[in-house]
Amino acid sequence: MFALILGVALAAGNPTDNSARAHFMACVKGSMDKASAAKIAPEGFAAFAKQACAGEMGSFRADLIAYDIKAGWTRKKAEPDADGQIGDALADWTDRYRDKDSVTASK
Repeated sequence: MFALILGVALAAGNPTDNSARAHFMACVKGSMDKASAAKIAPEGFAAFAKQACAGEMGSFRADLIAYDIKAGWTRKKAEPDADGQIGDALADWTDRYRDKDSVTASK
């Protein structure tokens, strides 16, 4: 749900082209299969995805910070906001991974 809201908010007002967001989300989504193959527990998925998608996450974070600064925020406020948005996105993907893992285990 959060990812949808984040996507709409960024698409509606973001002066960038959203490619950093798309690359980050695609990387995290791709990490689901890699984590599953490596038998990563759901509790470890966020750390796994952070490591696997470090470059994409850094670009996305930089875009979020630049957007907030352009909107008049200070860097001091923009950095924790970006970290929170990334954390929320990873939590959402962790829930999806947990759900996928429980469906796979029940088959």
